[in-house]
Amino acid sequence: MDILKKFFFSLYDYVLDILPFFVIAVLITSLLQGFTSLSWLRVFLKKGKTAPIYTGFLGGLLPLCSCSMLPVANLINSMSRSYAPVLSFLIVAPVVSPITLILTYGYFGLPMTVLRLFGTLFFALLFAYAMELFFKKPSSLPLSMGGTSPSGWKSFGTHFRENFFGIGKYLLLGIVIASLIKTLIPPELIRPIAGSFASYPLVSFSSIPIYVCSGEEVPIAKALKDIGFSSGASLTFMLGGTGICMPTIIATLRFLPRTLVIAYVVFWLLFSMVMGFFYDLFLWEL
Repeated sequence: MDILKKFFFSLYDYVLDILPFFVIAVLITSLLQGFTSLSWLRVFLKKGKTAPIYTGFLGGLLPLCSCSMLPVANLINSMSRSYAPVLSFLIVAPVVSPITLILTYGYFGLPMTVLRLFGTLFFALLFAYAMELFFKKPSSLPLSMGGTSPSGWKSFGTHFRENFFGIGKYLLLGIVIASLIKTLIPPELIRPIAGSFASYPLVSFSSIPIYVCSGEEVPIAKALKDIGFSSGASLTFMLGGTGICMPTIIATLRFLPRTLVIAYVVFWLLFSMVMGFFYDLFLWEL
């Protein structure tokens, strides 16, 4: 009974954290699809090889978490002949924003803030361009023109239902899985190796089921440092916890190939560990 109670409390907390941001993102995206031509977004996506740069910077400017970014990512993907623009956006959007950078600076200082910003941007572009070589979007897939002739509230209602239920069902499944893992894995298992080299993969992998909203990961990372984890391991958690949480992984299967999602998760895990190790090795004394 206690386990069941803990599960439903975790499920409730996750839904309460995610749902407002997800609904706002769906609302904004659907309004854009229903009432605007989105010519500004099509201009970015028509830039060809430089499109991932524009979508990466767009992701960094929008205050989105790893789940509220999904409707926007789905829209970007539907308007591009390449996966590269949406991959760049997916990597940057949940990790880099004015809020997260300010909080990181307040808790951990300038070196980690700079590394978080430029390291994420570099990884986003490197991964996006590399995956473009291996994953070609089928030419048979239709492209969304972004509503060149907006039809108002009727169009908005259609897009809202498609975005909310289409992505929402995957999101809900991910939340259930995250709640189960959080309920069944006791925190005592991770404490003995805090501070060791094994802490990087431990923190990276354990961050997957732990959903945190954009900005929320920073005080949690500070708490990890306070109980014995290194600053680098805390950085690993901040990157992993916001970039590859379980709901995001499952929801991206809605519009990306399964093998591409697997590559996204694997390389993100490696990136978060390398960044944490690099910080502890070279920058922790700054």
